Amino acid sequence: MKLAVLLILGIGVSPGFSASTPDKTNTPAVSQAQVDDWTKLWQKRLDLGEWNVTTLIVRISDLKPDTLGNLKWNSSNKSAVIKVLNPLDYDLPPAEIPTDIEYTIVHELIHLQLSVLPHDGTTKIVEEKVVNRISEALFQLEKGPSYHARATLANHYVKTQGAAEASRSKSNP
Repeated sequence: MKLAVLLILGIGVSPGFSASTPDKTNTPAVSQAQVDDWTKLWQKRLDLGEWNVTTLIVRISDLKPDTLGNLKWNSSNKSAVIKVLNPLDYDLPPAEIPTDIEYTIVHELIHLQLSVLPHDGTTKIVEEKVVNRISEALFQLEKGPSYHARATLANHYVKTQGAAEASRSKSNP
């Protein structure tokens, strides 16, 4: 019993802990292993097994302005890289960040699934609406009725005509 109390107290007074620590330092850690697990899980669910998908946790400076994630793919060798925003750079409440990162992975993988369709530059807003609706439907099934829609953070994506790239944006089109 004394050992348990000492362990709990030891955690509370560990180096770096302070009652006045800002919220950003209390951000729940999202590990590379978690991101990899989410990527593998959703890649399998979306039947993208023929793709070699890598997901990276990156700082805000590695993404386009006002984006939460990015996807670049190479159709000829079936490889793709997803970049997701580091939790330290998020503006969401800390408890919501892991779910939002997982959502970004799903969102980008749906774009990858749709990458086989022709893109003429005029359909990007329509595609983004479809990707958001599919993402929200899948997440509602996965997370249950307590899940609330996050599409207000991701109403469009940045994609130039013919480019093999899409970005999840947090601003409205």
